[in-house]
Amino acid sequence: MNRSAIRRKGSLLWPPHVSERHRCTMPARRRLALRTLLVFATAAALSGCGSLFEVVCTTEMRSSVVVEVRDPVTGAPAARGVTGLSEHGSGITTEFAPIDDLHLHGNWRRELPGHHIIHLYKPGFRTEIVTVDVGNDDCHIKPATVRAHMEPNPLAVPQHPVSYIEGPEIDAWPASAGVKIYGDTLEIRGFAPNWCMKLRAVAYRVPTGFLHVQVEPSDIPLDRCVSWRQFEVRYTLPPERTNLLITNGGGFPVELFSGQVRPAGES
Repeated sequence: MNRSAIRRKGSLLWPPHVSERHRCTMPARRRLALRTLLVFATAAALSGCGSLFEVVCTTEMRSSVVVEVRDPVTGAPAARGVTGLSEHGSGITTEFAPIDDLHLHGNWRRELPGHHIIHLYKPGFRTEIVTVDVGNDDCHIKPATVRAHMEPNPLAVPQHPVSYIEGPEIDAWPASAGVKIYGDTLEIRGFAPNWCMKLRAVAYRVPTGFLHVQVEPSDIPLDRCVSWRQFEVRYTLPPERTNLLITNGGGFPVELFSGQVRPAGES
């Protein structure tokens, strides 16, 4: 076969205007382009994306903040009995309740990136305030864990109830508490989760006129497990006005009452 015959056969692959030098180099370029496409296609397949530039987001809602509570001296988990309230820069508030002995989780209704100010409460303890900034990416917030220590308030005085009645089990939700005043007696009646334990009321007063009453599961197990109980507890009020906070230490909602009370007939 002569060279002209070879050239005519080659013309089926290479157009006449392509030089001999480019006929040698173009296959290498094609191989490089093919390798590049394969790399991007593989990356797209592994990421689950429908195209090279599409971001596919999962649909779960993530908790913006988790609070970790430890004893300031021993470092032991100390979340039990602690509740909290987060104030977000948007004005949205989120309550916190203990999920185990170490952590408080919030009743989040949406993901909230940005600045959070969290107030933590426990009867007989100082109010702890912690702050955290929550970041986000194209799809979700980046959950943050903030650490806190609850310190006893040396000025807090325990308040012993005049009476406490734990009522029968009840199939109801959410927790609630109603307040009535009879003379100098404060009556709190409602129902709350007890999680198979006897329910109890814990109360402390500080000289500034603040009274914190919390209804929470105790350490005493019930003979038969029930999750919700009715309760009625009474305390004696001082003559002056009292800023009363009633909280639920067993879940949500956390805040059952917040406001001023005074003995009946007092102005």
